[in-house]
Amino acid sequence: MTGKIEGDFNNGSPWGSGNGGNGNGGGGKKPGSPWGGGNKPQRPARPRQGTSAQDIEKAVENIKNRFGGGKGGGNQPGGAQTGKGIPLPVVLLVGFIAYLAFTSVFTVDQQEEAVVLRFGEYKRTVAPGLNFKLPSPIETKMIRKTREVQKIDSDKGDSSLMLTGDENIIDIEYTVLWRINNLENFLFEVDDPRNAVAAVSQSAMREIVGKSELQKIYTTDRLKVSTATRDLMQATLDEYGAGVEIVEVQLQKADPPSQGGVVDAFRDVVNADQDAETLVNQATAIQNDIVPKARGEAAQILQDAEAYAGKVVAEAEGKAQRFVLVYDEYKAAPRVTRERLYLETLEELYQNGQVVVLDSDSGSGVVPFLPLNEFTRPKGQ
Repeated sequence: MTGKIEGDFNNGSPWGSGNGGNGNGGGGKKPGSPWGGGNKPQRPARPRQGTSAQDIEKAVENIKNRFGGGKGGGNQPGGAQTGKGIPLPVVLLVGFIAYLAFTSVFTVDQQEEAVVLRFGEYKRTVAPGLNFKLPSPIETKMIRKTREVQKIDSDKGDSSLMLTGDENIIDIEYTVLWRINNLENFLFEVDDPRNAVAAVSQSAMREIVGKSELQKIYTTDRLKVSTATRDLMQATLDEYGAGVEIVEVQLQKADPPSQGGVVDAFRDVVNADQDAETLVNQATAIQNDIVPKARGEAAQILQDAEAYAGKVVAEAEGKAQRFVLVYDEYKAAPRVTRERLYLETLEELYQNGQVVVLDSDSGSGVVPFLPLNEFTRPKGQ
């Protein structure tokens, strides 16, 4: 049984008959051998124990289909071929084209930029989209996210303690937001840009804090300190050519040091300042209410006085003008003017009184009756 199996395996082998496998050293050169000759005897695979002949024949057919392209495929002339019968130059050409396409075409996302290096030397920066380069290793690419805002937090602990301009100690924690604005400089001008940003941020913050007062940093100048630190960092990094843009510096904490009860004392001072400011605001509110009213009343009194003065002056001027006119009339006709003045005076005197006219020609026997009570009674009764 074993001899039959070995015979079937050798007869169906793509390397020829099983002459070399019978131990006789038959070195006949087989044209279908992948090593070009049969000098070395080929030992057939020994079937596992319990394997049937049908299984071995199936394995042989698989080997023939894989390496020979079917029956007689391993003996076809015309040069080397692949397992499917495709010529080897075609396979190599297709592989080379695939290699060129794989290493020459690349895509850059919207948040990214890429630099192209030719033999390790910078050549150009490419924008987002589909881009091309020479195949590797002639040109290589380096892609970074240039539109993404990155964050660096300041160190905590003793390194966050800084000396202010009025010789006080303040505990400051902050966050730096930054992004890449020049990819070439970012990659090749500074060895470690992230550490450079962190170091420059601490140096700039210490310089700005050293020029400011503790109370102002704690209360009113937080935004001013952040803006000044950002500007100083940007100027320093531009001088280094780091290719980094500082978007914002955010103060997370600006407190006195927690050791020795300094925080409690400082809070008392701040509370006292806030109480003083509250009282000043209340006084200002009262002032804004009383002062306008007083000014309004004063303006009204002045207007009334000016109106009264205008009235008196106008009446005096009118009387003076009237006197002048009467005097001119008196010079022209003295007698008529005197009688007219006399009658006008009587008219003015008796216009509100009751007048009884007695005729002197009524006779001597008539006793005039004067109702004095009627004269003294108020009008309308």
